[in-house]
Amino acid sequence: MVRQQRQAENDLRQLTQLCGNTIARTDQRMLQIEEAYQTLLQGTRYVYDRVNANKEIAEVWVRSELANAANAYQTLAQNVWQAILDRTQEDNQRQICQAMQLTRVNDALAFLAEANTARSQHLVTFQGNVELWAADHQRKVNQMERELRQARDEIRRIATRIPLPGSPTTRIPSLEPPHAW
Repeated sequence: MVRQQRQAENDLRQLTQLCGNTIARTDQRMLQIEEAYQTLLQGTRYVYDRVNANKEIAEVWVRSELANAANAYQTLAQNVWQAILDRTQEDNQRQICQAMQLTRVNDALAFLAEANTARSQHLVTFQGNVELWAADHQRKVNQMERELRQARDEIRRIATRIPLPGSPTTRIPSLEPPHAW
């Protein structure tokens, strides 16, 4: 991702050198370039800050934002090189620009593939963690059910040994002394 960020900065420098001060802030392509660059910059900054703070990258970011950053890089590369190509007059230079545009688009596609692979690996890890949690949870539930059955069985055993008051097997002791005198 850092490689794409640096490449985007280089491409923007080339566009700026070619255009000088003639870039119109209302040009739709330039607005798309700026928006794509900001998305890529924010994604790169997020990863940098998390790695710098020695923290994990959030799962939700991996699932969505990495793909957004990859798409932003593709949009940026395509629009920057198309803008450069539009402003290039010499045929030889135009061919070089077209080759660079194709290279950047291929880089963007490779980045998307890498992002998809990273997301897939993360999802596999996440799924594995969920499955481990579920298995551990099921083991605990089974253990608790066994303990509950054992406790109920123990209560039944105790209940059959000690007659309850008012039950037919209960004898009320006589208050009169035994007749053996």
